[in-house]
Amino acid sequence: MKELLKEWQERLWLMDWTIELHDNVEPDDMQLDGVSGCNSWTECNKTSLIQIIDPKFYGTRIKPFDYEETLVHELLHLKLCLLSHEGDDLQSRYVHQLIDDLARAFVDAKKCGTKCGTKCGTKCGTK
Repeated sequence: MKELLKEWQERLWLMDWTIELHDNVEPDDMQLDGVSGCNSWTECNKTSLIQIIDPKFYGTRIKPFDYEETLVHELLHLKLCLLSHEGDDLQSRYVHQLIDDLARAFVDAKKCGTKCGTKCGTKCGTK
């Protein structure tokens, strides 16, 4: 999983961040309740701690667990951290939805390109 972190740090131009990744985290050890991943960062010195839940604790949800998409989602929080505005609930929800959409699109594009041999823009059936 550390290889995926390195790959996506490079893809998202986050190489200047020092990121510690904890995966297979039990729910009681996660910083937030009911999430598949979370990220604590300090933007001034570009450090981050990312936690990703152990898939066996993911449970039954509408959307199946995708480790790579969760990792990219958490990394995008770093890319867009200057847009975060504590206390503005509407902006926070909008930015979080944007991050989720981008993470899904980036991972889908990568999977389409490697599994189908195509450049995405059309559905390739790899879901």
